Amino acid sequence: MKFVNALLVPAVIASVSLSASAQNDTSSVASQAAQQTQLVKLSSIEGKAANDEFTRNVQVLQAQRTEIVKLNEATNAAPAGKGHDDLQAQLDAAVKRLETDNQTMVKTYGYSILRNYVRIPEKSEIFIVLTPEEIAKQPKPTDGSDAAKTIKVCTLSDAQANQSFQTTVQNLQQMRQQAATLKGQLDSAPDESQKNYLQGQFDLLLKQLNDANAVATKSYAFNLNRQYVMSIDKSTLYIAATPEEAAKAAAAAAAAAPAPAVPAAKK
Repeated sequence: MKFVNALLVPAVIASVSLSASAQNDTSSVASQAAQQTQLVKLSSIEGKAANDEFTRNVQVLQAQRTEIVKLNEATNAAPAGKGHDDLQAQLDAAVKRLETDNQTMVKTYGYSILRNYVRIPEKSEIFIVLTPEEIAKQPKPTDGSDAAKTIKVCTLSDAQANQSFQTTVQNLQQMRQQAATLKGQLDSAPDESQKNYLQGQFDLLLKQLNDANAVATKSYAFNLNRQYVMSIDKSTLYIAATPEEAAKAAAAAAAAAPAPAVPAAKK
């Protein structure tokens, strides 16, 4: 696992999987907790290489955590014996590896996998992924390198533009999922009356999806029928902090701020 030392990013993340019943039992508690937390700015990550590196490091930790969950389930399900012992050894090694890498993240970025954070892109570029046919049509580089596999279609120059783009994409993806669900219900409708009703709902949603997709194409050159890659050049990390943590962060920022200049006395 590769780490860079160029940034001091006290970022944190956590993801807890709950059963449906547990989610219902804790929904009111989670809602109250959300109301009692606020986002506190931690740091900005500057440069594409630094943002890519941070993303990869977080993905490594998340993959390790997923592996631990699977190993834990397999170990608990295995009968006593050599097979169980082997799984337990793998689980212990995976936990130790995650603890070691997480400590490296803490030392390098101030980052721990035990907390939640929000990462907001402030400057990014959107690239369309070319098909093999499109790549073949690209002019061959004169330096002997491979032909480009992506083409930049849009630059998002501030946090508001990035947020607007992400909201647009999320809305399109949700509408597409709703359309797919409606199509499944339409295909399995038991009678003609219900089929006609679902057909009307599906046609309306499909029109809304096509219209929204056309607007996204005009605004961002984004289309749901293509694969895209977002390249982040600058992002800011925020932690979901308690009021006490937010107060400490504000006090620390105030203490670190330079004292105001005192004007020289007139003679």
